[in-house]
Amino acid sequence: MEELIYKNLSELKDIDIEKGIIKGYANVYNIKDSDGDISLFGSFAKTATERAKKIRIFKNHTPQLVGVPLELDITDPYGLGATIKMLMDTDLGRDTFYEVKFLVENGFESGMSIGGYIMKRNPKNKPEVQEYKLREISVLTTDDPANGLSLIDTVKAVKQLTEPTQDEFWGVIEKAYNERFSDNLLQSLETFMTLKTKEPEQPTADTTQTVEPLITSIYRLYI
Repeated sequence: MEELIYKNLSELKDIDIEKGIIKGYANVYNIKDSDGDISLFGSFAKTATERAKKIRIFKNHTPQLVGVPLELDITDPYGLGATIKMLMDTDLGRDTFYEVKFLVENGFESGMSIGGYIMKRNPKNKPEVQEYKLREISVLTTDDPANGLSLIDTVKAVKQLTEPTQDEFWGVIEKAYNERFSDNLLQSLETFMTLKTKEPEQPTADTTQTVEPLITSIYRLYI
């Protein structure tokens, strides 16, 4: 049975604010990734040709559509080039786009990741992947989508930081509030900012609410 795998070795190249387009490399060739695998040039040629209309664009590997691939460049010797048109007429697509924009502009990490299957390896050098079956490409706004923190837990953690670092953290959060996010995400940020002046033990509107990946990514810069 084929095992679904995720690869985070990628690079962002350009963000077009007017058109809602993100360009970058969904995967980079000839570099050993965290699993010890090395993607070879041409490893996406078959899947990008045969499955071009079946490949989906997700956010952090959550199966919710946030964009469509306009182009997958299999001719670039550096990596699998991807041009993605975000669904700017949906809250999720627009928020994902502006999260990436905000993270990149403020020095935080963002990128792409592939989800799919390894179909063929080099029999003489097993770490080298000769062929993938690509299922989806994810736009990443966090390095660990599965690790969600509650609002109150994040505030507790932030209050353990030094005061100058705390001020810097909250300054970045306030800056994020000025981005063109959806009303739902702005409301989430506003709720989160009210916790700055509350005691961590004080009940919140929803202490089990998962922090947005944007907030998680910002927090991780300080730990």
